[in-house]
Amino acid sequence: MFAIWALLLTSVSAFFFDFGGQQQHQQQQQHPPISYEDQVLNSDCGEYLCPDTLACVKRAEDCPCPFPRSQLRCALPEGQYICISKPATQDETLNALYDDPAKGPRTRSKGLRDCGWVENAFKGSS
Repeated sequence: MFAIWALLLTSVSAFFFDFGGQQQHQQQQQHPPISYEDQVLNSDCGEYLCPDTLACVKRAEDCPCPFPRSQLRCALPEGQYICISKPATQDETLNALYDDPAKGPRTRSKGLRDCGWVENAFKGSS
């Protein structure tokens, strides 16, 4: 008698909950991730495609940082740039400057690793 109840309960559970079939269905709906190469090759960018963000911009110099809320984009010679973490500071005024996309990269604060520090390091005078 117990075996019949167990079989009946298993059948009812499988009918109502269909865990295995639902999981298989979800796996079929997921698409495999698109490779970086395919993203580049399938881009319809008619100008310059930034290699690290895949943003379409007019010139390489216009490429954004991958994480603009936490990075500064520091210009280097010949249109090159480097993205660095914004300096950690408790100074609200400085934080507001670093958060400004135009003013942040131009802000130079002695003792902080900002774009001024990058510029000096690039020139060899850090």
